[in-house]
Amino acid sequence: MTTTPRYHHALLLVPLYVSLAWLGMWLAAKPPSSLTVVWLPSGIGLIMLLLAGRRGLPLVLLSSAIANAGGWLYFGGSWGTALLAGLLLAPFDSLQSWLAWRGCGAPRRLLHDVGGLQRFFWRVCLLPPLLTTWAMYLINHALGAPATAQGHLAGLAMMTSGDCLGLFVVTPLYLVLREVPWPRLAGLTLKIAALVALPLLLAQGMHPWLIWLLGLTLIYVAIRYRIVGSSIAVALLTLASLLLLLSELGPQLAYEHSLSYVALSLMILSVGLAPHCIGLVIQQLDDVNHTLEQRVAERTRALREVQKQLETMAYSDSLTGLGNRHAFYIRLQEEQERATRRGRRFALALLDIDHFKRINDSYGHQTGDEVLRAVAVLMQDSVRVIDRVYRWGGEEFMIIFPDAGADDAMVPLQRICQLIGMQPVTTAKGELYTSVSIGVTEFAGRHDAIDALLGRVDALLYQAKRDGRNRIAR
Repeated sequence: MTTTPRYHHALLLVPLYVSLAWLGMWLAAKPPSSLTVVWLPSGIGLIMLLLAGRRGLPLVLLSSAIANAGGWLYFGGSWGTALLAGLLLAPFDSLQSWLAWRGCGAPRRLLHDVGGLQRFFWRVCLLPPLLTTWAMYLINHALGAPATAQGHLAGLAMMTSGDCLGLFVVTPLYLVLREVPWPRLAGLTLKIAALVALPLLLAQGMHPWLIWLLGLTLIYVAIRYRIVGSSIAVALLTLASLLLLLSELGPQLAYEHSLSYVALSLMILSVGLAPHCIGLVIQQLDDVNHTLEQRVAERTRALREVQKQLETMAYSDSLTGLGNRHAFYIRLQEEQERATRRGRRFALALLDIDHFKRINDSYGHQTGDEVLRAVAVLMQDSVRVIDRVYRWGGEEFMIIFPDAGADDAMVPLQRICQLIGMQPVTTAKGELYTSVSIGVTEFAGRHDAIDALLGRVDALLYQAKRDGRNRIAR
Protein backbone atom coordinates (compact mmCIF):
# COMPACT_ATOMS: atom_id res chain seq x y z
CA MET A 1 0.00 0.00 0.00
CA THR A 2 1.40 3.37 -1.02
CA THR A 3 1.64 6.23 1.42
CA THR A 4 1.43 9.97 0.90
CA PRO A 5 3.34 12.85 2.50
CA ARG A 6 0.16 13.80 4.40
CA TYR A 7 -0.01 10.28 5.87
CA HIS A 8 3.64 10.57 6.89
CA HIS A 9 2.81 13.85 8.63
CA ALA A 10 -0.04 12.15 10.47
CA LEU A 11 2.35 9.36 11.48
CA LEU A 12 4.71 11.94 12.96
CA LEU A 13 1.88 13.12 15.21
CA VAL A 14 1.72 9.77 17.04
CA PRO A 15 4.59 10.62 19.45
CA LEU A 16 3.15 14.13 19.89
CA TYR A 17 -0.25 12.66 20.79
CA VAL A 18 1.30 10.29 23.33
CA SER A 19 3.58 12.97 24.81
CA LEU A 20 0.76 15.48 25.25
CA ALA A 21 -1.44 12.80 26.78
CA TRP A 22 1.21 11.85 29.33
CA LEU A 23 1.85 15.54 30.03
CA GLY A 24 -1.86 16.02 30.66
CA MET A 25 -1.93 13.03 33.00
CA TRP A 26 1.12 14.33 34.84
CA LEU A 27 -0.56 17.71 35.29
CA ALA A 28 -3.73 15.96 36.42
CA ALA A 29 -1.74 14.27 39.17
CA LYS A 30 -0.98 17.69 40.62
CA PRO A 31 -3.37 18.79 43.35
CA PRO A 32 -6.12 19.83 43.61
CA SER A 33 -7.66 17.63 40.88
CA SER A 34 -7.29 14.23 39.28
CA LEU A 35 -8.23 15.43 35.78
CA THR A 36 -6.59 17.86 33.39
CA VAL A 37 -8.20 21.12 32.33
CA VAL A 38 -7.51 20.71 28.60
CA TRP A 39 -7.01 17.44 26.74
CA LEU A 40 -4.87 18.45 23.75
CA PRO A 41 -4.69 14.91 22.28
CA SER A 42 -8.35 15.25 21.26
CA GLY A 43 -7.30 17.99 18.85
CA ILE A 44 -4.22 16.06 17.69
CA GLY A 45 -6.39 13.03 16.88
CA LEU A 46 -8.61 15.18 14.68
CA ILE A 47 -5.58 16.59 12.85
CA MET A 48 -4.42 13.03 12.12
CA LEU A 49 -7.70 12.38 10.33
CA LEU A 50 -7.62 15.73 8.56
CA LEU A 51 -4.20 14.77 7.21
CA ALA A 52 -4.72 11.09 6.41
CA GLY A 53 -8.49 10.64 6.24
CA ARG A 54 -9.82 7.23 7.34
CA ARG A 55 -6.29 5.87 7.16
CA GLY A 56 -5.54 8.01 10.19
CA LEU A 57 -7.96 6.07 12.41
CA PRO A 58 -5.46 3.26 13.17
CA LEU A 59 -2.94 5.93 14.13
CA VAL A 60 -5.38 7.51 16.59
CA LEU A 61 -6.25 4.05 17.93
CA LEU A 62 -2.57 3.19 18.43
CA SER A 63 -1.75 6.56 20.00
CA SER A 64 -4.66 6.38 22.43
CA ALA A 65 -3.87 2.80 23.43
CA ILE A 66 -0.24 3.66 24.19
CA ALA A 67 -1.18 6.87 26.01
CA ASN A 68 -3.87 5.32 28.21
CA ALA A 69 -1.87 2.21 29.01
CA GLY A 70 1.12 4.34 29.98
CA GLY A 71 -1.10 6.59 32.06
CA TRP A 72 -2.47 3.70 34.09
CA LEU A 73 1.04 2.41 34.68
CA TYR A 74 2.09 5.89 35.81
CA PHE A 75 -0.78 6.01 38.31
CA GLY A 76 0.21 2.64 39.76
CA GLY A 77 -2.02 0.27 37.84
CA SER A 78 -0.99 -3.26 36.96
CA TRP A 79 0.15 -4.27 33.49
CA GLY A 80 -3.08 -6.16 32.95
CA THR A 81 -5.21 -3.18 33.95
CA ALA A 82 -3.08 -0.84 31.84
CA LEU A 83 -3.41 -3.02 28.72
CA LEU A 84 -7.14 -3.42 29.29
CA ALA A 85 -7.54 0.35 29.72
CA GLY A 86 -5.66 0.97 26.48
CA LEU A 87 -7.77 -1.55 24.57
CA LEU A 88 -11.09 -0.27 25.95
CA LEU A 89 -10.44 3.48 25.82
CA ALA A 90 -8.72 3.70 22.43
CA PRO A 91 -11.88 2.92 20.38
CA PHE A 92 -13.79 5.74 22.07
CA ASP A 93 -10.93 8.21 21.55
CA SER A 94 -10.87 7.15 17.90
CA LEU A 95 -14.65 7.49 17.67
CA GLN A 96 -14.43 11.00 19.09
CA SER A 97 -11.80 11.97 16.50
CA TRP A 98 -13.86 10.39 13.71
CA LEU A 99 -17.04 12.23 14.77
CA ALA A 100 -15.12 15.51 14.92
CA TRP A 101 -13.59 14.80 11.50
CA ARG A 102 -17.00 14.11 10.01
CA GLY A 103 -18.31 17.28 11.62
CA CYS A 104 -15.61 19.32 9.89
CA GLY A 105 -17.03 18.68 6.43
CA ALA A 106 -14.86 20.73 4.07
CA PRO A 107 -12.02 21.89 6.38
CA ARG A 108 -11.12 24.92 4.24
CA ARG A 109 -14.66 26.26 4.65
CA LEU A 110 -14.93 25.45 8.36
CA LEU A 111 -13.49 28.71 9.69
CA HIS A 112 -14.27 30.74 6.59
CA ASP A 113 -17.32 32.52 8.00
CA VAL A 114 -19.43 32.82 11.15
CA GLY A 115 -21.72 30.00 10.00
CA GLY A 116 -18.69 27.75 9.72
CA LEU A 117 -17.64 28.76 13.24
CA GLN A 118 -21.04 27.69 14.57
CA ARG A 119 -20.71 24.32 12.87
CA PHE A 120 -17.19 24.00 14.24
CA PHE A 121 -18.29 24.64 17.82
CA TRP A 122 -21.34 22.37 17.83
CA ARG A 123 -20.32 19.54 15.49
CA VAL A 124 -16.58 19.42 16.13
CA CYS A 125 -15.93 20.72 19.65
CA LEU A 126 -19.08 19.90 21.63
CA LEU A 127 -21.00 16.96 20.13
CA PRO A 128 -18.13 14.40 19.79
CA PRO A 129 -16.99 14.77 23.46
CA LEU A 130 -20.60 14.63 24.68
CA LEU A 131 -21.13 11.34 22.83
CA THR A 132 -17.90 9.65 23.96
CA THR A 133 -16.50 10.98 27.25
CA TRP A 134 -19.23 9.43 29.39
CA ALA A 135 -18.19 5.97 28.16
CA MET A 136 -14.51 6.69 28.78
CA TYR A 137 -15.30 8.04 32.24
CA LEU A 138 -17.28 4.88 33.11
CA ILE A 139 -14.47 2.64 31.84
CA ASN A 140 -11.88 4.50 33.91
CA HIS A 141 -14.11 4.31 36.99
CA ALA A 142 -14.83 0.61 36.42
CA LEU A 143 -11.10 -0.09 36.21
CA GLY A 144 -10.54 1.62 39.54
CA ALA A 145 -9.92 5.30 38.81
CA PRO A 146 -10.91 7.45 41.82
CA ALA A 147 -13.80 9.89 41.52
CA THR A 148 -13.31 13.59 42.17
CA ALA A 149 -14.16 15.04 45.54
CA GLN A 150 -17.33 16.57 44.08
CA GLY A 151 -18.57 13.28 42.64
CA HIS A 152 -18.97 11.61 39.29
CA LEU A 153 -20.97 14.41 37.67
CA ALA A 154 -18.21 16.95 38.30
CA GLY A 155 -15.59 14.50 37.04
CA LEU A 156 -17.56 13.83 33.86
CA ALA A 157 -18.01 17.58 33.33
CA MET A 158 -14.27 18.13 33.71
CA MET A 159 -13.45 15.34 31.27
CA THR A 160 -15.96 16.58 28.69
CA SER A 161 -14.89 20.21 28.96
CA GLY A 162 -11.22 19.20 28.70
CA ASP A 163 -11.80 17.27 25.45
CA CYS A 164 -13.99 20.06 24.09
CA LEU A 165 -11.34 22.67 24.88
CA GLY A 166 -8.61 20.55 23.30
CA LEU A 167 -10.56 20.44 20.03
CA PHE A 168 -11.38 24.16 20.30
CA VAL A 169 -7.75 25.19 20.80
CA VAL A 170 -5.83 22.83 18.51
CA THR A 171 -8.09 22.60 15.44
CA PRO A 172 -8.15 26.33 14.49
CA LEU A 173 -4.38 26.47 14.91
CA TYR A 174 -3.97 23.71 12.35
CA LEU A 175 -6.61 25.02 9.94
CA VAL A 176 -5.42 28.61 9.77
CA LEU A 177 -1.73 28.44 10.61
CA ARG A 178 -0.90 25.93 7.87
CA GLU A 179 -1.45 28.85 5.49
CA VAL A 180 0.95 31.18 7.35
CA PRO A 181 4.71 31.16 6.58
CA TRP A 182 6.81 30.14 9.57
CA PRO A 183 8.86 33.38 9.81
CA ARG A 184 5.65 35.42 9.97
CA LEU A 185 4.13 32.93 12.41
CA ALA A 186 7.02 33.29 14.86
CA GLY A 187 6.88 37.08 14.87
CA LEU A 188 3.10 37.12 15.12
CA THR A 189 3.12 34.70 18.05
CA LEU A 190 5.58 36.87 19.99
CA LYS A 191 3.47 39.99 19.45
CA ILE A 192 0.24 38.29 20.53
CA ALA A 193 1.95 36.65 23.52
CA ALA A 194 2.99 40.09 24.76
CA LEU A 195 -0.54 41.43 24.30
CA VAL A 196 -2.14 38.49 26.14
CA ALA A 197 0.40 38.56 28.97
CA LEU A 198 -0.10 42.27 29.74
CA PRO A 199 -3.64 42.13 31.23
CA LEU A 200 -2.81 38.89 33.08
CA LEU A 201 0.22 40.50 34.70
CA LEU A 202 -1.76 43.64 35.53
CA ALA A 203 -4.48 41.54 37.14
CA GLN A 204 -1.97 39.65 39.27
CA GLY A 205 0.16 42.65 40.17
CA MET A 206 -2.40 45.43 40.62
CA HIS A 207 -6.05 44.45 40.89
CA PRO A 208 -7.97 41.27 39.87
CA TRP A 209 -10.66 43.22 38.00
CA LEU A 210 -8.03 44.23 35.44
CA ILE A 211 -8.32 40.68 34.08
CA TRP A 212 -11.27 41.94 32.04
CA LEU A 213 -8.82 43.97 29.96
CA LEU A 214 -8.08 40.59 28.45
CA GLY A 215 -11.39 40.74 26.57
CA LEU A 216 -10.43 44.05 24.97
CA THR A 217 -7.02 42.60 24.11
CA LEU A 218 -8.55 39.60 22.37
CA ILE A 219 -10.92 41.85 20.42
CA TYR A 220 -7.98 44.01 19.31
CA VAL A 221 -6.02 40.91 18.24
CA ALA A 222 -9.02 39.66 16.24
CA ILE A 223 -9.48 43.02 14.53
CA ARG A 224 -5.77 43.42 13.82
CA TYR A 225 -4.83 39.87 12.84
CA ARG A 226 -8.19 38.27 11.96
CA ILE A 227 -8.88 34.58 12.66
CA VAL A 228 -5.17 33.74 12.57
CA GLY A 229 -4.49 36.09 15.47
CA SER A 230 -7.51 34.99 17.51
CA SER A 231 -6.51 31.31 17.11
CA ILE A 232 -3.01 32.02 18.43
CA ALA A 233 -4.41 34.20 21.22
CA VAL A 234 -6.84 31.50 22.42
CA ALA A 235 -4.05 28.92 22.51
CA LEU A 236 -1.79 31.27 24.48
CA LEU A 237 -4.66 32.17 26.81
CA THR A 238 -5.26 28.48 27.49
CA LEU A 239 -1.60 27.94 28.32
CA ALA A 240 -1.43 31.02 30.55
CA SER A 241 -4.66 30.16 32.38
CA LEU A 242 -3.48 26.61 32.99
CA LEU A 243 -0.21 27.88 34.48
CA LEU A 244 -2.12 30.31 36.71
CA LEU A 245 -4.43 27.54 37.87
CA LEU A 246 -1.55 25.22 38.71
CA SER A 247 -0.01 28.11 40.66
CA GLU A 248 -3.35 28.52 42.48
CA LEU A 249 -3.86 31.94 40.90
CA GLY A 250 -6.67 33.24 38.72
CA PRO A 251 -10.30 34.30 39.16
CA GLN A 252 -11.73 30.82 38.49
CA LEU A 253 -10.44 29.67 41.89
CA ALA A 254 -13.48 31.26 43.46
CA TYR A 255 -15.10 27.89 42.67
CA GLU A 256 -14.32 24.60 44.35
CA HIS A 257 -11.15 23.11 42.97
CA SER A 258 -12.72 20.60 40.60
CA LEU A 259 -15.32 23.03 39.37
CA SER A 260 -12.63 25.67 38.85
CA TYR A 261 -11.28 23.47 36.04
CA VAL A 262 -14.71 23.39 34.42
CA ALA A 263 -15.07 27.14 34.95
CA LEU A 264 -11.71 27.72 33.27
CA SER A 265 -12.66 25.58 30.28
CA LEU A 266 -16.00 27.33 29.87
CA MET A 267 -14.35 30.73 30.31
CA ILE A 268 -11.82 30.02 27.55
CA LEU A 269 -14.54 28.65 25.27
CA SER A 270 -16.81 31.67 25.75
CA VAL A 271 -14.02 34.24 25.67
CA GLY A 272 -12.45 32.54 22.65
CA LEU A 273 -15.65 32.43 20.60
CA ALA A 274 -16.05 36.22 20.62
CA PRO A 275 -12.70 37.10 18.98
CA HIS A 276 -13.14 34.21 16.53
CA CYS A 277 -16.50 35.72 15.49
CA ILE A 278 -15.01 39.20 15.18
CA GLY A 279 -12.01 37.94 13.24
CA LEU A 280 -14.21 35.99 10.82
CA VAL A 281 -16.63 38.89 10.29
CA ILE A 282 -13.75 41.26 9.49
CA GLN A 283 -12.15 38.59 7.31
CA GLN A 284 -15.44 38.22 5.43
CA LEU A 285 -15.53 41.99 4.95
CA ASP A 286 -11.96 41.85 3.67
CA ASP A 287 -12.95 39.12 1.22
CA VAL A 288 -15.98 41.12 0.08
CA ASN A 289 -13.85 44.25 -0.35
CA HIS A 290 -11.24 42.25 -2.25
CA THR A 291 -13.93 40.78 -4.51
CA LEU A 292 -15.43 44.22 -5.09
CA GLU A 293 -12.00 45.68 -5.86
CA GLN A 294 -11.37 42.87 -8.34
CA ARG A 295 -14.74 43.44 -10.00
CA VAL A 296 -14.17 47.20 -10.11
CA ALA A 297 -10.74 46.61 -11.65
CA GLU A 298 -12.23 44.21 -14.20
CA ARG A 299 -15.02 46.66 -15.04
CA THR A 300 -12.47 49.48 -15.30
CA ARG A 301 -10.34 47.42 -17.69
CA ALA A 302 -13.43 46.54 -19.71
CA LEU A 303 -14.48 50.19 -19.85
CA ARG A 304 -10.99 51.20 -20.96
CA GLU A 305 -11.09 48.60 -23.70
CA VAL A 306 -14.50 49.85 -24.81
CA GLN A 307 -13.20 53.43 -24.64
CA LYS A 308 -10.23 52.47 -26.80
CA GLN A 309 -12.53 50.77 -29.27
CA LEU A 310 -14.81 53.80 -29.36
CA GLU A 311 -11.82 56.10 -29.84
CA THR A 312 -10.59 53.86 -32.62
CA MET A 313 -14.01 53.95 -34.23
CA ALA A 314 -14.24 57.73 -33.76
CA TYR A 315 -10.77 58.56 -35.08
CA SER A 316 -9.95 55.69 -37.43
CA ASP A 317 -11.13 54.68 -40.86
CA SER A 318 -12.50 51.15 -40.60
CA LEU A 319 -11.49 50.17 -44.14
CA THR A 320 -7.85 51.29 -44.28
CA GLY A 321 -6.97 51.65 -40.60
CA LEU A 322 -5.78 55.21 -41.23
CA GLY A 323 -6.94 58.20 -39.25
CA ASN A 324 -10.29 59.55 -40.46
CA ARG A 325 -11.35 63.11 -41.30
CA HIS A 326 -12.11 63.90 -37.62
CA ALA A 327 -8.63 62.77 -36.54
CA PHE A 328 -7.12 64.76 -39.41
CA TYR A 329 -8.76 68.02 -38.31
CA ILE A 330 -7.54 67.56 -34.72
CA ARG A 331 -3.96 66.86 -35.83
CA LEU A 332 -4.00 69.69 -38.39
CA GLN A 333 -5.08 72.20 -35.73
CA GLU A 334 -2.39 70.93 -33.33
CA GLU A 335 0.23 71.18 -36.06
CA GLN A 336 -0.87 74.70 -36.97
CA GLU A 337 -0.65 75.83 -33.31
CA ARG A 338 2.76 74.20 -32.87
CA ALA A 339 4.12 75.71 -36.09
CA THR A 340 2.76 79.15 -35.15
CA ARG A 341 4.20 78.99 -31.63
CA ARG A 342 7.66 77.85 -32.73
CA GLY A 343 7.86 79.68 -36.02
CA ARG A 344 8.09 76.41 -37.92
CA ARG A 345 6.42 75.24 -41.11
CA PHE A 346 4.69 72.06 -42.25
CA ALA A 347 3.50 70.70 -45.58
CA LEU A 348 0.08 69.35 -46.46
CA ALA A 349 -0.67 67.02 -49.39
CA LEU A 350 -4.02 65.86 -50.81
CA LEU A 351 -3.94 62.67 -52.92
CA ASP A 352 -6.67 61.26 -55.16
CA ILE A 353 -6.69 57.86 -56.91
CA ASP A 354 -7.19 58.49 -60.60
CA HIS A 355 -10.31 57.05 -62.26
CA PHE A 356 -11.34 55.25 -59.08
CA LYS A 357 -15.02 55.34 -60.06
CA ARG A 358 -14.11 53.38 -63.18
CA ILE A 359 -12.52 50.68 -60.98
CA ASN A 360 -15.66 50.40 -58.84
CA ASP A 361 -17.92 50.29 -61.88
CA SER A 362 -15.80 47.73 -63.74
CA TYR A 363 -14.65 45.41 -60.97
CA GLY A 364 -17.02 46.10 -58.07
CA HIS A 365 -16.76 47.87 -54.76
CA GLN A 366 -14.94 44.98 -53.09
CA THR A 367 -12.10 45.33 -55.58
CA GLY A 368 -12.19 49.10 -55.04
CA ASP A 369 -11.77 48.51 -51.30
CA GLU A 370 -8.74 46.31 -51.97
CA VAL A 371 -7.19 49.11 -54.04
CA LEU A 372 -7.83 51.65 -51.27
CA ARG A 373 -6.16 49.41 -48.67
CA ALA A 374 -3.15 48.74 -50.90
CA VAL A 375 -2.65 52.45 -51.66
CA ALA A 376 -2.96 53.29 -47.94
CA VAL A 377 -0.24 50.76 -47.02
CA LEU A 378 2.07 52.03 -49.77
CA MET A 379 1.68 55.65 -48.64
CA GLN A 380 2.41 54.81 -45.01
CA ASP A 381 5.52 52.87 -46.02
CA SER A 382 6.77 55.78 -48.15
CA VAL A 383 6.70 58.62 -45.59
CA ARG A 384 8.67 59.39 -42.42
CA VAL A 385 7.69 58.09 -38.99
CA ILE A 386 6.54 61.55 -37.91
CA ASP A 387 4.40 62.06 -41.02
CA ARG A 388 0.73 61.21 -40.74
CA VAL A 389 -1.54 59.75 -43.45
CA TYR A 390 -5.35 60.14 -43.24
CA ARG A 391 -8.26 59.04 -45.36
CA TRP A 392 -10.01 62.26 -46.32
CA GLY A 393 -13.00 60.52 -47.85
CA GLY A 394 -13.81 58.29 -50.81
CA GLU A 395 -10.59 57.82 -52.78
CA GLU A 396 -8.88 60.92 -51.31
CA PHE A 397 -6.07 60.93 -48.72
CA MET A 398 -4.34 63.66 -46.71
CA ILE A 399 -0.69 63.63 -45.55
CA ILE A 400 0.71 66.03 -42.93
CA PHE A 401 4.50 66.55 -43.06
CA PRO A 402 5.63 68.20 -39.75
CA ASP A 403 8.75 70.41 -39.85
CA ALA A 404 8.89 70.23 -43.65
CA GLY A 405 8.10 72.54 -46.53
CA ALA A 406 6.50 71.70 -49.86
CA ASP A 407 9.94 71.12 -51.41
CA ASP A 408 10.81 68.62 -48.67
CA ALA A 409 7.50 66.81 -49.16
CA MET A 410 8.12 66.40 -52.88
CA VAL A 411 10.62 63.56 -52.32
CA PRO A 412 8.24 61.10 -50.61
CA LEU A 413 5.33 62.24 -52.78
CA GLN A 414 7.25 61.53 -55.99
CA ARG A 415 8.17 58.13 -54.59
CA ILE A 416 4.48 57.45 -53.90
CA CYS A 417 3.52 58.47 -57.45
CA GLN A 418 6.18 56.24 -58.98
CA LEU A 419 5.45 53.18 -56.83
CA ILE A 420 1.69 53.33 -57.33
CA GLY A 421 2.11 53.79 -61.07
CA MET A 422 4.68 50.99 -61.42
CA GLN A 423 3.39 48.34 -58.98
CA PRO A 424 0.11 46.60 -59.76
CA VAL A 425 -2.43 46.06 -57.00
CA THR A 426 -3.19 42.36 -56.52
CA THR A 427 -6.95 41.83 -56.09
CA ALA A 428 -9.37 38.93 -56.31
CA LYS A 429 -10.13 40.05 -59.87
CA GLY A 430 -6.47 40.09 -60.86
CA GLU A 431 -3.70 42.69 -60.94
CA LEU A 432 -4.74 46.30 -61.49
CA TYR A 433 -2.64 49.34 -62.34
CA THR A 434 -3.64 52.76 -61.09
CA SER A 435 -2.16 56.18 -60.41
CA VAL A 436 -2.64 59.17 -58.11
CA SER A 437 -2.88 62.91 -58.53
CA ILE A 438 -1.43 65.04 -55.73
CA GLY A 439 -1.68 68.62 -54.62
CA VAL A 440 0.84 69.88 -52.04
CA THR A 441 1.21 73.19 -50.22
CA GLU A 442 2.78 74.44 -46.98
CA PHE A 443 1.74 76.46 -43.96
CA ALA A 444 2.49 80.13 -44.68
CA GLY A 445 2.65 81.48 -41.14
CA ARG A 446 0.48 82.63 -38.27
CA HIS A 447 -2.01 84.37 -40.56
CA ASP A 448 -2.56 81.26 -42.67
CA ALA A 449 -5.97 79.89 -41.62
CA ILE A 450 -6.86 76.21 -41.82
CA ASP A 451 -9.67 76.84 -44.30
CA ALA A 452 -7.28 78.76 -46.55
CA LEU A 453 -4.71 75.95 -46.31
CA LEU A 454 -7.31 73.33 -47.24
CA GLY A 455 -8.62 75.49 -50.06
CA ARG A 456 -5.14 75.81 -51.57
CA VAL A 457 -4.32 72.12 -51.43
CA ASP A 458 -7.70 71.22 -52.90
CA ALA A 459 -7.18 73.65 -55.79
CA LEU A 460 -3.71 72.22 -56.42
CA LEU A 461 -5.13 68.69 -56.56
CA TYR A 462 -7.61 69.71 -59.24
CA GLN A 463 -4.82 71.45 -61.09
CA ALA A 464 -2.90 68.15 -61.15
CA LYS A 465 -5.98 66.43 -62.54
CA ARG A 466 -6.47 69.09 -65.20
CA ASP A 467 -2.82 68.78 -66.18
CA GLY A 468 -3.28 65.10 -67.05
CA ARG A 469 -3.34 63.21 -63.69
CA ASN A 470 -0.58 60.99 -62.26
CA ARG A 471 1.38 64.07 -61.24
CA ILE A 472 2.04 66.52 -58.39
CA ALA A 473 0.92 70.16 -58.38
CA ARG A 474 2.42 72.69 -55.95
